[in-house]
Amino acid sequence: MTSISTFLNRCNTLKQIPIFSNLGWLELQRIARKSIIVEYKKGETIRRQGDLPDFFYCLISGRVLAHSLISGGRKENVEFIHRGMYFGIISVFTGENHSSTFEAINDSVVLKIPKDDFHDILKSIPQLGVEFSHSLSHRLRRKAENAPSLYGSTIVSIYSPVKGTGSSTYAINLALSLEKETKKKVIFVNIYSRQAQHAHDGPLHIETAIQWKSPAVALNEIVGDHDRIMSSIIKSDLKIDLLNVVFDPDDTSLKRKISPFVGSLVGNYHYVVVDLPNQMDDVILETLTQSDLVHLITTDHRKDLELIRRDIDRLEENLQEKFREDKIRVIIRPTQAKNYLSFEEIDKAIDYSVHIMLPHIHSSDLKGDVNSGQISFIKCNERSEYSRIVTRMAREIGNVLVGLVLGGGAALGISHIGVIRVLEEENIPVDMVVGSSMGALIGGLWISGMDANALEKAAREFENKANMLRLFDLAMPPSSGLIGGLAIKSWLKRHLGDRTFYSARVPFKVIAYDLIHREEIVIESGSLVEAIRRSIAIPGVIKPILEKDKLIIDGGVLNPLPTNVLAAQGVKKIIAVNVLQSPQDVSLGVELDQKRLMAQEQLTYAKAPLKYLSFRTSRAVSRFFSPHIPDIIVRTLQASEYVLAEQSSQIADVVIHPELIGINWFELHRVDELIKGGVDATRKLLPQIKKLIAE
Repeated sequence: MTSISTFLNRCNTLKQIPIFSNLGWLELQRIARKSIIVEYKKGETIRRQGDLPDFFYCLISGRVLAHSLISGGRKENVEFIHRGMYFGIISVFTGENHSSTFEAINDSVVLKIPKDDFHDILKSIPQLGVEFSHSLSHRLRRKAENAPSLYGSTIVSIYSPVKGTGSSTYAINLALSLEKETKKKVIFVNIYSRQAQHAHDGPLHIETAIQWKSPAVALNEIVGDHDRIMSSIIKSDLKIDLLNVVFDPDDTSLKRKISPFVGSLVGNYHYVVVDLPNQMDDVILETLTQSDLVHLITTDHRKDLELIRRDIDRLEENLQEKFREDKIRVIIRPTQAKNYLSFEEIDKAIDYSVHIMLPHIHSSDLKGDVNSGQISFIKCNERSEYSRIVTRMAREIGNVLVGLVLGGGAALGISHIGVIRVLEEENIPVDMVVGSSMGALIGGLWISGMDANALEKAAREFENKANMLRLFDLAMPPSSGLIGGLAIKSWLKRHLGDRTFYSARVPFKVIAYDLIHREEIVIESGSLVEAIRRSIAIPGVIKPILEKDKLIIDGGVLNPLPTNVLAAQGVKKIIAVNVLQSPQDVSLGVELDQKRLMAQEQLTYAKAPLKYLSFRTSRAVSRFFSPHIPDIIVRTLQASEYVLAEQSSQIADVVIHPELIGINWFELHRVDELIKGGVDATRKLLPQIKKLIAE
């Protein structure tokens, strides 16, 4: 055990822990003063079963195994604790000795807060107490279930007030994706009303509708009887279990029985996916209320949006202080290939944030008939947009999201295209993208719908050095930047149009920096063009953005590799791309430049008159203007940014560092070398990346 704690380190670490990430700077400082950060080596015991309560613990990196010992030294109640998860809190609250032993199974870094200080913090920051209360009530509810709980189960209920939205298609695909992505036990529960006869999806999804081959079990006949519930479960060849039940909506006693019914499943499955009928009644409302996650699906028609708003109100009324937007997700299923309303219009109509929009299923997306012994439906191709989005939802629920961080580096950021090319070719899933500076630009184009080939085509617009002048609109002196930025904004507009963050294929965040308040800005809404323009405002080169009391400049100045943003979002698998050159890379680049100059100096006018004149002219011009202020500023910034990026890379699971020796920050025209650097570096790390994805 080694203490590696400094005040600044503790502050930065707290921002990366999901449960603390929404706190203000003063609150983080208050917690940091009471915290220590300790490193434990692989196999080292953090706390033993029976030890007195001493600290609140939170895992920053590594993995921890929690278990209790029974007679014979056998382990039970085994649980794996991952980054961002906390432990030992029940002992801190109750004062009882630890009921588990916590052991580092990898080299791990743990944040610790003394017990008494932790109580004081909760008193001074009430919202933090509420967050812990939600989490602990979830744990206690699991312990109170009738069946012995083997897993930390999650109940996901799918409901749509509108027939024909494809809610059942979404539910079965989500269940299958959860099993595939998490490798954990999943059960798909279909509940429908005798009156509604909710057996099929309706006209919008008749091509993928679920067909049950055996009659449903009556809910009132099995509810309250754990053995009968278990015997009604269908063991299918789909790698998930199935349960098909029907209920009588006139049976008023079912409302109070639905919780133990669903609860009887959680002890045997990691994920319980419940597909509900379209008519809201007391049974459906109670099921939604008892669920850990609720996915509400509707169309983009205003009358259907009014229905979903009404259901949100009912849930809010039932759940009261337990109602949380991050647990109640609204999903839009457009009635046509082209959206009737935009995300922004839908948000305004329902006064609630839309989580995602399911794409229209084209006939070309359909893979073929899935025909098991008890159920049949037509599945979408795994590479279809529909399957990709459902898979991302499954990864989000399963806490196995893969995040991609694209760092800053001016022209060096073109190598991100090579990284993206390999990820696309190898079908590596990316569930969230964060970009800083040039990483924000490349990332923004990618998530808007451009693939690696389209990105390369855009980059090649500047292969001809003369074309780079199109990005130059000289700012009128006196100015805070050499380039005004209007030409750059125009170029972005040509490629991105009026797209917003809602248009992104995956969640996307852009990093900028407020120079006046010295604060990092995370942009995740509004215009993509405006966000990227803010993130690429290189000090002294591109004019900054003055916005109210903020002076916004390049995000790479403070955070050139924003891994902390993904960690704060709870992303467990982080791939980071650091394109900045190390001091060794820079030294090798200088040597290459010197050798190139020496070779060019050997040229004589007689042997190559044009090359001779071109070299001497360019050298004379270069000596006259060099070193110029923008070059000095950028090189200085990149020297410090590299140090910051190296620190940030410690949070990532895989760090891709393209070899870009000899390429200068302004050499946008060296497209082939830059993309090749990204491709080669990613190919080299493919085994690690694939291993990370499979974990």
